[in-house]
Amino acid sequence: MNIIYLNNIFIVVDMDVLGADLKSLINIVCPELAEWRRLGVDSGLRVAVVGFGKMGLLHSGILNLLVPGIVKVVVDKSFLLTFGASRVVKSIRFYKDLDAMLREVEPDVVYVATPTSSHYPIVKKLLEHGTRFIFVEKPPTVNYQQLQDLLLVKKSDQVVMVGFQKRYAPTFRHAKLLLDTGIVGEVQEVYAYIRSGDILEPTARFDAFGRGVLLDLGVHLLDIITWFFKIESIESAESRSIHTRVDDFFKAVLKAKGGMKILIEATWSDPEYRIPETFIEIRGSKGFIRVSEDYLKVSASEEHELLGNRKELALHKPHYYQGIPPVNLADPEYTIENMHFLISIRRGVSPLTSMESSIDTMKLVDELYKVARKV
Repeated sequence: MNIIYLNNIFIVVDMDVLGADLKSLINIVCPELAEWRRLGVDSGLRVAVVGFGKMGLLHSGILNLLVPGIVKVVVDKSFLLTFGASRVVKSIRFYKDLDAMLREVEPDVVYVATPTSSHYPIVKKLLEHGTRFIFVEKPPTVNYQQLQDLLLVKKSDQVVMVGFQKRYAPTFRHAKLLLDTGIVGEVQEVYAYIRSGDILEPTARFDAFGRGVLLDLGVHLLDIITWFFKIESIESAESRSIHTRVDDFFKAVLKAKGGMKILIEATWSDPEYRIPETFIEIRGSKGFIRVSEDYLKVSASEEHELLGNRKELALHKPHYYQGIPPVNLADPEYTIENMHFLISIRRGVSPLTSMESSIDTMKLVDELYKVARKV
């Protein structure tokens, strides 16, 4: 038996069972499933969603499928959206103004799914109002200074979770488990990227914002990297504009503890990627780990009980998601993320991706932008 600390939970692991039983593996890398069955959720929670665009709709749908009727209120500045939706959805109250909603409803939980530039003022208002539980989409703020300001406003009994949903993907959790167990030995180098084809034509919509792919998409990759490794310095960084006046492509070399190098790339202008892909290759003295949202592949120089007493392991998305999670809208990691937040509220503990846990990621974002050379 081994005791492993994963996803804010201490777990007793039978290595023989874990190596042989896929269901046991799923319960280890996704403890929210057992917690959900054991604890349930307070159905009396009143959830408000601020911002009813793509992410607001997604979270509302997942939450209401997990706990029917839990979303009580939606706030969006669009009159057409709130007026039209209120004619169709009678179980939810719609507001155009956040202050009016807070005066009349007093929700227990607020989801902030608005554009990034508005996260800081909205979360600050909610914290000052005394809202106990807040979920804010990634990135939590535009820069590290804004994050620091929010942490100063936040009281000890308030909880803010950030939507870094990649930490809730079983593939990345499994990779961290194997990495922490030392299966590939001492890590020697890492190559990682996140790519999409979202921006393939000229656009000016990011001009006023001043930051591009690194903050919007690359922040997911940086969050995983800072979760896996302790970053000590930046060796080099460069950015390139392709279709916008901000960074459409970003590349950097980071140094972790012991001088180990991590090469990262982020772009939203690659036509080969219809949907985003996050990929990490970890090469160690005893083998390698390759992981993305869709698969995990491991090759080790020695047999290991976590590999089923073999030297190699290859698992794909269908292996991890066998009838789970209970709701599947978009990628399953979004449902696991929401389950995690509701379970954290029920247990009275800090979530895995709390605002405090975002400090290293947001600090690294600022440092990369500061030193990046434009090419």
